[in-house]
Amino acid sequence: MKSLKTLLLAGLSLMAFTTVYAQEEEEVETDLTTLQFVDANGNVVADGSTLIINPTDVEDAPEVEIKSGLYVKNTTEEPVYASAYVNIKSMDNGRLQCCFPGSCYAKMEVGDFTTEATSPVAAGNTQELQGEWFAEGYGSCTTDFQIKIFEEKLAPGQFVPPKVLKANGPKVTVTFIYSDPASINGVSNDGAKPVAFYNANGQQINNLQKGLNFIKYSNGKTVKTVIK
Repeated sequence: MKSLKTLLLAGLSLMAFTTVYAQEEEEVETDLTTLQFVDANGNVVADGSTLIINPTDVEDAPEVEIKSGLYVKNTTEEPVYASAYVNIKSMDNGRLQCCFPGSCYAKMEVGDFTTEATSPVAAGNTQELQGEWFAEGYGSCTTDFQIKIFEEKLAPGQFVPPKVLKANGPKVTVTFIYSDPASINGVSNDGAKPVAFYNANGQQINNLQKGLNFIKYSNGKTVKTVIK
């Protein structure tokens, strides 16, 4: 009887610990510094940014691969476990794929998924997010990418520490566009029309050019655009 009572108490203790864990996952903090989105040149892509990727040098094929150009940088001196939360808000065709850090998922319709935190991002390293839209025709795909940060916590009675969500990292919205290059200036923004174009130095230009551009719309909004 004493042995059974001991087992019951242990079970209740484990249940209580699990409940605390659930509460922690529901109320995780926001961490925008441990891991950051950066571009291929190491420039920080700020939390809440909107990127428009409209490549002009792709080959017409049954399936066109358009990369987000996003990388994840570990700013600390310790390895950090992370995953990518991907929310596809709209997609005209094809599929959206994300491989980070070591697991790959793809979806052919609006919805969300989260990759697995299978391996850490090494201390001080930068790793490609590998968020890509495989377009099967002209159209667009708008997707949110958010970093999820995990830590290992060993619960009583466990020998292998599970990975527990520690914090929500930065989030970036990417709109992939596959269109006829001749119509690139007709890219819309919530129904607004582009009224001015600027290069990375803030100089006004007549048309979008390769590299970083800024589009000013008739509704007053300015959107950063990367043309590859």
